[in-house]
Amino acid sequence: MTNAIDFFTKVYGKAPDWVVKMNTYNPEALEAYTELRHGILKDGALSRKEKECILVGINAARRYERSMIYHTQGAVDAGATLEELAEILSVCILSRGLPTWLEGIKSLAFAANYMKENDYSMDHQETEIQSVNKNEFKNLNDCLEYYRSMFGSEPKWVTDLAEYHPDALLHYTNLRNVNLTDGKVSRKLKELVLVGINTSERYPEGIRIHTEGARSCGATEAELAECHLTAVLTAGIPAWFEGADLLK
Repeated sequence: MTNAIDFFTKVYGKAPDWVVKMNTYNPEALEAYTELRHGILKDGALSRKEKECILVGINAARRYERSMIYHTQGAVDAGATLEELAEILSVCILSRGLPTWLEGIKSLAFAANYMKENDYSMDHQETEIQSVNKNEFKNLNDCLEYYRSMFGSEPKWVTDLAEYHPDALLHYTNLRNVNLTDGKVSRKLKELVLVGINTSERYPEGIRIHTEGARSCGATEAELAECHLTAVLTAGIPAWFEGADLLK
């Protein structure tokens, strides 16, 4: 592995201040972190591009701009387009609300400027356009059938929301249906972004719900494991503790 300072200089154009200071105070820790970062973000069951996109989503949800921007650059360098980043960020609204999008638009602004400065075409990588199901649910029964088809039965959180605030369930389900479909980004990757968010925040129920969703889209245990490991880079080893509990 290359020297850590040289590695980050190559990635970001110059070594960030946090890298320089870690090298000053504990160079062995920096070398170990750099090795960990390299081992996790390399192409594997998930591509580097997918992992960088997951980290963009996680940090938008955490409203941590600095790390979000670092990984936005990484995602663009790995081939992500503005359209893909926008879909990644919009799906995060389902898990952590509108503040995720308010933070995420900073990622899109950075990406557009970065692409321009580095002579990237706005669509420098071809992305397959899938058919997007935008059927609107008109009533509560349609909503409940949607969850039955997805989970086999109605989850308790769905039946409780149907009982106490059916209009909220109707509108939330339509938002969920629009966002969690194949588009510029596959539904599987969108579910993995939501797995990553809940893993990073150590929320077992959220991890479970979206792990089931990811598996229903064909996610393998290796892909789920790499998603949890990706979260470790921004949320530490406790993310792995929680994520590993849901692996088969």
